Amino acid sequence: MVVAVVPTRNRQALTLRFLEQMAGQTYAALKVVVVDANSSDGTPMAVAQQFPTVAVLAARDRDFWAGATNRGVRHALALGADYILTINDDAVVAPDHVERLVALAQRHQCPILGNQINYLADRDRLWSLGTYTAWGSQDFLRLAYNDCLQSQLPASVAQAEVLPTDALPGNGVLIHHQVYRRIGLYNARWLPHYHADSELIMRAVCRGFRAYVTPQVILYNDFSVQQKQLPLQSLRGMAYSLGHPKSHLYGPALGYIFTRYCPLAQKWSTLRALAQRFWRMLR
Repeated sequence: MVVAVVPTRNRQALTLRFLEQMAGQTYAALKVVVVDANSSDGTPMAVAQQFPTVAVLAARDRDFWAGATNRGVRHALALGADYILTINDDAVVAPDHVERLVALAQRHQCPILGNQINYLADRDRLWSLGTYTAWGSQDFLRLAYNDCLQSQLPASVAQAEVLPTDALPGNGVLIHHQVYRRIGLYNARWLPHYHADSELIMRAVCRGFRAYVTPQVILYNDFSVQQKQLPLQSLRGMAYSLGHPKSHLYGPALGYIFTRYCPLAQKWSTLRALAQRFWRMLR
């Protein structure tokens, strides 16, 4: 059985569109859990009315992605799920998406398998094919093949069924239940929103699990680059960027990953690169 865990907040239209896709999946042993973070737009009621077989769990405003996803994962483990699929409600997927992910995971014995992510507005452009670490640089967590066109992927990559990866964005990741049972859940304390997905995969790899991504199963992400842009032009904007949990530059999250995972030999070069990045942001 696969349990899809879907965190949401005040995105009723997106959530309902996504659940319609899940209802049409060809993988029969699929359950869906929506974790609603105190929506004020009627999302829980709409889901209950239109998709009565979908479980709806309640999360708090301050749970953010990691806390809400943890609630869903706990529920999935209690149900006896073989795999948990973490996926966001802005995803657009084919009817056989889950079936193909499971088939590839079982064929290649992948305890962790992520899908490729492309932009919905530009379906031939990749957002990510996994994540890799680039210690010693200003962006030590990088999306593989970000903004690469589908036609520009090397043949060896495009034709591969699965590829090893350092980490994964949490949108469309199939994880065997034993991973969570052995290493725990997402670190909601230090990584409440961004990078909790990457950190869990990095932790799993450190504990001996193998992580993979497949270019054969594509999720289309309904978001724009502008959604990731931060207000860096003022001190107030800088404070938000470094101090708000929903910023991808959230200081405690980056600091946690740097402290725990950066190799000792590359700590100084990475720290210097980060300092240069933030100094330029302040100028």
